Amino acid sequence: MKVLLDTNFLMLPHQFGVDIFEFLKDYELITLSSCVSELKKLSHGKGKDGLSARVALKLMKENNVHVIKTGVFGDASIVKYAVEEKCSVATNDIALIKALKNSNIKIIRLKQKKYLAEE
Repeated sequence: MKVLLDTNFLMLPHQFGVDIFEFLKDYELITLSSCVSELKKLSHGKGKDGLSARVALKLMKENNVHVIKTGVFGDASIVKYAVEEKCSVATNDIALIKALKNSNIKIIRLKQKKYLAEE
């Protein structure tokens, strides 16, 4: 089964010390080119977000996350891809979670800043 990783989810390993790749090892991990672009943009910054984005980009390569090219940016592209491909989405973005639930998409998110749960 495919799991689409959102930008903020990819930043969790550095932010909270959670090994998302261990939890998701039995899934095919994908992300959208728009999420990679956002991580690259954030990675140029200083501070926690910049470092989290740099770590995320490195971990993506190490864990063979497949990047799907998309011309659309933002949450709409994630919802559209998840509906079309019938895949789960890993995110902590509240607005995105609401949109995904309205489309009956399975969600994986961080709970209590220490473990992942499927909804």
